[in-house]
Amino acid sequence: MRGIDDRRSLSNGPRLPAAAPRGFRHAAKQFLLGVAGVALITFAVVLFPSERFPTPGIGPGTISLLYLIVIVLVSHRGGFVASAAVSLIAAFSLNYFVQPLVPSLRVRNPLDLVATLAFLTTAWVITGIVARLRERNALLDGLFEQAPQANALMDLDTRLFRVNREFTRIFGYTPQEALGRRLIDLIVPGEMRHRIQSYTERLAQGQRLEEEVVRQRKDGSRLHVLMVGAPVTMPGGATAVYAMYRDITQRKAAEAALEALSVRLMEVQETERKHLARELHDEIGQVLTGLRLLLGPSEDATAEVLTSRLERARPIVDDLLGRIRRLSFDLRPADLDELGLLPALLALFERYTAQTGVLVDFKHQGVAGRFAPPLETAVYRVIQEALTNTARHAGVAAVTVRLWTDAGKLHLQVEDRGCGFDPEVTLKAPRCSGLMGMRERIWLLGGSLSIESSPGAGTTITAELPAAETTVA
Repeated sequence: MRGIDDRRSLSNGPRLPAAAPRGFRHAAKQFLLGVAGVALITFAVVLFPSERFPTPGIGPGTISLLYLIVIVLVSHRGGFVASAAVSLIAAFSLNYFVQPLVPSLRVRNPLDLVATLAFLTTAWVITGIVARLRERNALLDGLFEQAPQANALMDLDTRLFRVNREFTRIFGYTPQEALGRRLIDLIVPGEMRHRIQSYTERLAQGQRLEEEVVRQRKDGSRLHVLMVGAPVTMPGGATAVYAMYRDITQRKAAEAALEALSVRLMEVQETERKHLARELHDEIGQVLTGLRLLLGPSEDATAEVLTSRLERARPIVDDLLGRIRRLSFDLRPADLDELGLLPALLALFERYTAQTGVLVDFKHQGVAGRFAPPLETAVYRVIQEALTNTARHAGVAAVTVRLWTDAGKLHLQVEDRGCGFDPEVTLKAPRCSGLMGMRERIWLLGGSLSIESSPGAGTTITAELPAAETTVA
């Protein structure tokens, strides 16, 4: 459609009626008003002396015209059924009350009666059709306004002549601000406007558009939307564009978060591999090298020398076994798979206190049974990471760990009264893999995690996880 210069024609252009008749009571009210109008006209003609209405000035056609006005008003406000009923009453009143009682209105030609009835019937049919179309247009109007996505109707030059309330909510422009303006100037970012020409060409060829794009709000903020555009043929053969926009910003953010999570998981995996390789090389490898040299063959070795070497090798082997057990425990504690969450945590706390000197006050309720393996692993790793952070940064001699079940939920809490920190600043740091890892583990299982801390006020980490798959040990 060519651009329309008349702004008033844009706002009032292909506008649909405001609303349809509002049910039975409304239609009945309009019907009664129509009956009252017909009765008023009938009694006015019958009761007034006939000499006041000279025969040349009034006749069946005049009375029919008055009835028709009433019928049209009823059709406009009350709908098809009410107008049809009033039409029948008007025809009955004209032929059985007005004409027999008023000699000046008697039909001199039988064709006049036929013409009058045909006139009223035609009026009834036309007004009924108009009422039906009005109701249908009002329904379409309501669907346009109440649609869950932002809708806009415009010409091929993107000049708007209608938007709905969801468009106002998403993009911030009221209908008064949008009508008559080009959509490209309102919501399309400047660096993306060069693509509008290709869209216009495709729409002019009758093609349908569907694409995920970035658009701009009135306040300058941007959002991701799913845009669907379809050409619509208007009366007269002109082409308009019906565009729909669905806000998918949250979905795109979730996709980006999942992508970032996948990248970070690979980074964590590589970090763990590097750590394992370093442990094997620096600790296990060096010990094995020393053991190999100690037990290596020697031509001048006597029995006493060999015995002495074996005695020296024994503590080295014991130390090597301890290192391997510790490394295996760090990778995956066997107690977690064989005995369950509670025994694995008790072993963790014992080992943690022995290594760091930090006492663990463990309080638990309802966790003696077995849980789903992913849940047990997540809880174990979150507590392990929280205790590691406490030993590194809190500067305390004791930490409290609480674990309990309630209403199908598994709750955990790790609390210390150490130096504390600012969670918002720490979580934005590039090397905050520990806290982010805890949050991601809980999130992947459908749970929630909160971190309450401030400088000098200690730290409390609380998590809640669904535990519907609990089994009794």
